[in-house]
Amino acid sequence: MPYMVSVCGHKSSGKTTLCKRLIEILSGSLGLDVGYIKHCHDSVISSENTDSGLIARAGIKVLLWGADGIRAEVLKQDFTLRDIERIFFPQQDIVLVEGGKSLPLPKIWVGGKYPSADVKGIFAVFDGPENLFPKLPHFQPCEEEKLAEWILQRMGRKREHVVLYVGGQKIGLNDFTMDFIAGTVKGMTSSLKGIEGKSKDVVLVIKEQER
Repeated sequence: MPYMVSVCGHKSSGKTTLCKRLIEILSGSLGLDVGYIKHCHDSVISSENTDSGLIARAGIKVLLWGADGIRAEVLKQDFTLRDIERIFFPQQDIVLVEGGKSLPLPKIWVGGKYPSADVKGIFAVFDGPENLFPKLPHFQPCEEEKLAEWILQRMGRKREHVVLYVGGQKIGLNDFTMDFIAGTVKGMTSSLKGIEGKSKDVVLVIKEQER
């Protein structure tokens, strides 16, 4: 499971600027596989006046595939963090969530204005006065590398090299089980035609068969 961190604050507090800088550091000098989510309260599915919007609203997963890349559209209002992790970020080390003040995540609060009382889980402050949560670590602009290193320390674990879901549920694996599964699957597939000598991630999906 990737380590998820919310970067939140009031409007125009500098959330996006901080996220971009942290992504640059975490994925660059720290060598992590980073994902990014922008959490908002606006509608994000294409308009129902478009073909893709109509199809998405029929409950079909949609990919818009253009010359510059792809964009996924999935109509589902009860997404959980676990759903998003499983579908979109199963292999990432860390995911930054811009916004998400109501989500059950550790949060970096950006800016000098106090959050509302219902914002829980703030564990660091960026670009705020010292009297704003004085017992928490404070970081200032130009200390983004220091903040990234601090986040890395908070992760406090080795990266999972095997991720297993059964029926949509994440199954926790210890080091021995991860090594056993990886060794077994790679051993069985290493001699298959077309993949000899390739060192790549392996994705295995087992569909339940009707009996």
